[in-house]
Formats: sequence, structure tokens, C-alpha cells
Amino acid sequence: MRCNRAFLVVLCGLSVARCATRPGGAPGTSLAEGNFSSWFRHDLVPVRRVLPASLDSVWAALPEVFAHYGYPGGPSVLAEERVYLSPPLKIQRRLYTNARNSVYLDCGLTPAGVPAADVYVVSFSILARLRQQDSGTMAEIFIGGTARDRAQKTDPVYCTGTGRLETAFLQRLETQTRLPRARLVN
Repeated sequence: MRCNRAFLVVLCGLSVARCATRPGGAPGTSLAEGNFSSWFRHDLVPVRRVLPASLDSVWAALPEVFAHYGYPGGPSVLAEERVYLSPPLKIQRRLYTNARNSVYLDCGLTPAGVPAADVYVVSFSILARLRQQDSGTMAEIFIGGTARDRAQKTDPVYCTGTGRLETAFLQRLETQTRLPRARLVN
């Protein structure tokens, strides 16, 4: 991967060592003290929304939103960046039992014409980046990763989010920040 095509976000002091999908659900984790890093292609296009809330209140809600969807995560070591992300997460079968992986991840098609996200092993990360805007906070959600054929040793293919999971994150974040003292349940 070329330097101009990817950027690295490193996290410190977070309790995550390995991630894998739970049967029928979002990724679960095997926890151990440590740091992690996640790679994202430089050309990933985020799903964006300006939220009518302060930067601090949106930042405070991010861990709850990640947890709501079952994803571990943590802030970048550079606090001024206002970047929060997951470690690399590996999907062995399905991300969610009620939908194909290709509903959430676009990894292109296999040589047989099947969505690669549905048949390859997929590793992905989620990144949320916040910036102050005059009218509130610009929230951007990126999903990026790779997929590999289970049966053959081939180069990985790149994956991006389809917008569905990113939009769900933004909707939950907006709802969470509209209720300043109350906490959402389910």
C-alpha cells in the first residue's frame, strides 16, 4: 500500500487485542491491555452529517454509539484530532444474522460475480471524525477494509462501507446528542 493512498490512526491505552464476529451478531472482542492501529485508504469517502450539537457533546456520545452497535473503539492518541475508531474487526461468516455482509460492505465482485463481502473473509474498521462547524459539528463516518478469498491465496481486495451502517451511526449520534441528560436505551 502506498503512503499517499492510506493513512494510519494509532490508538494508545485501549483494551483491545483481537476482534472477531460473534455468531449472528456484531463483532465481539477478546480483551487484553494494549494499543491498536487501523489503516484506512486515503481516498475513502465518508458519510457526513452536520449535527446540531456542540463538538464536546458529540465527542462524549461517540463511545456510547460504538457500544450500542457492539463495536469496540477508542480515541486517537492525538486528542485534538477528535477521531474515534474501532480496531480491525474480522468477519468470518456474517456481520449480522439478518442480512448479507454486502448490505454493509462493498468489496466488489468475485470472479464468479458474487459480492466478495458475502463469501470472502473480511477485515474492516470504522472511523468517526468530528470537526467544529458554525452551525454545530460535522461528523464523518468512514468504513474501510479488505477481503480475502477463503480458498485461494490471492491479494486482498479493498472494501468500503455502503452507507447503511455509517448512516445508522450518524442517526444514533444525532439522537444521542439531542437528549443532553437522558441516555437512550435500545
